[in-house]
Amino acid sequence: MKAVTVTERNKPDSNFWVFVGLLCVLLILTMARDISRPFIGLHSLGHAHYAWVARSHLKYGLSYTRGFDTFAVGNPPTKNPSHYLDHPQFFTLLNSAAMAVLGINTWSLRAVNILATIVTLLLFLKIISHLLEPAVVLVAGLLFCLFPMTGYFGVNMWLYPVIFWAIWCYLVLIKALKDAPQPKKFHKWSLAISLFLALQLSWEGFFFALAIGVHYVFRCIHRREFPEKTLLAILIIAPLSSLVLDFTVMAAGYGWNFQRIFELYKWRAGSGEMQRHDWGKWFARFWEFAVMNFSLPVLIIAIFYLTIGQLFVFASATSEKAKTQLSRRFPQFWLFLMPGVFQLFLLKGTLWMHHYWERPLFPLISIAAALGIFVIADILAKIHTRLAKISTALLVAIITISCAKGLNYYYGINHFSPARVKLFTMLNQKIPPDKALLSYEAFIFDQHTAKEASYRPEVAWYLDREIVQATSFAEIQQKAQTGMFPYYLVPAHQQLAPLINQLRQRYKQQFIQGDPGGPDKAPMLPYSIFDLQSSVEKD
Repeated sequence: MKAVTVTERNKPDSNFWVFVGLLCVLLILTMARDISRPFIGLHSLGHAHYAWVARSHLKYGLSYTRGFDTFAVGNPPTKNPSHYLDHPQFFTLLNSAAMAVLGINTWSLRAVNILATIVTLLLFLKIISHLLEPAVVLVAGLLFCLFPMTGYFGVNMWLYPVIFWAIWCYLVLIKALKDAPQPKKFHKWSLAISLFLALQLSWEGFFFALAIGVHYVFRCIHRREFPEKTLLAILIIAPLSSLVLDFTVMAAGYGWNFQRIFELYKWRAGSGEMQRHDWGKWFARFWEFAVMNFSLPVLIIAIFYLTIGQLFVFASATSEKAKTQLSRRFPQFWLFLMPGVFQLFLLKGTLWMHHYWERPLFPLISIAAALGIFVIADILAKIHTRLAKISTALLVAIITISCAKGLNYYYGINHFSPARVKLFTMLNQKIPPDKALLSYEAFIFDQHTAKEASYRPEVAWYLDREIVQATSFAEIQQKAQTGMFPYYLVPAHQQLAPLINQLRQRYKQQFIQGDPGGPDKAPMLPYSIFDLQSSVEKD
């Protein structure tokens, strides 16, 4: 019988692609869970924000929004809307195009996110299949599909397919992949376009572009060779020109106020939502989110591989059997490490409230954990082959259960009360599009002086009407006489009892039951809705 070489064992066969297809099915089933759910869960504010500003482009037209993320509600909207300029604008334009096809609803962008996450998975597997043996590749892909972060957040649509294609083209151009196609002009053009688009889609793209550029420079230094001029030019010019365009659009929207851009950067690079930066608390939050995003068993195995496991990797590489053994070395480690390090530390203030800010770590953690599982199996195989197989199956089972529990926990979180969704949906049906809601609360979301204040996105999405604040009985009566405000909304709080009693004597009241909430469940106070077009005295 002919012996099978290590090279032949490293080549994917037909069964490999069958398993890849199964991973795609698993990913679809995981991410499609409760796809039509309202914007109430973890980071509901951000999800509703993306849907809201995409809806504005479709509802009011680009002549109104000027291509900017636009905070607008009602119909007709206000003549001078405020814009959200803190992020690249191309992302929302693509979202609005997706909504134009799939409809203005809660699931349309989620459906696109599923597609983008599948494409990301395929590109990720495509890259590492030229670096690792098929079994390790499949386990790494399985871990990516199982991660609670993936199942809940996905890859946030457009960026990761673009950036992983850029990584593929870069590795082809530097000839760092086994059995990869020969470098061509196509790969250079693809790399340049991908790096440019990455920064038009998200600030996150900058950290990947920076990582690729730094990796290439240090690779040349390590090899004591001069950089290839065209490739170096692409790695510098493409992302830098895109970054300049982003800042130009921001500055133009802010009336060429570059100081505001600088203040925004200082906020995100500094303390973020906290009063001051504390490294101890920051690393504690980093670990808390990592456990939630990737699961504790995965992190333990990945850390084992990256520390103690390296002793076994080194011993295997220097043994006499190294030529016939499969390598457990982590290929292109620095390239997979740097995007997450750059993102987490250069904009460290963003981590406090954003679980998904650890997303660039998923290639590093999934590959390290997959290799860790096989290192453990290699060690146990020296005792007995069956023991190695049992340990691999057991570790995968433990990881699957842990990730499933983590995903259930993510889906069980409510940052916005379902009772509020019902309340504002009802008010949307009651109030004509050209009228507004008079309210005791302003429902304004204002994070920082460098950011544009707006209605809380969930309120804007479900109410879709202008909100005018009024806190006194005289002011409410004055506004009611204009005919622009059919209803007044006020929390049924004991401290507001005098105002509510005055309103009861003048207008019809509808009482809305509150929601006490609970652990990880947002509460809602009871509300009173007063019909400002009615009169208790007449009835």
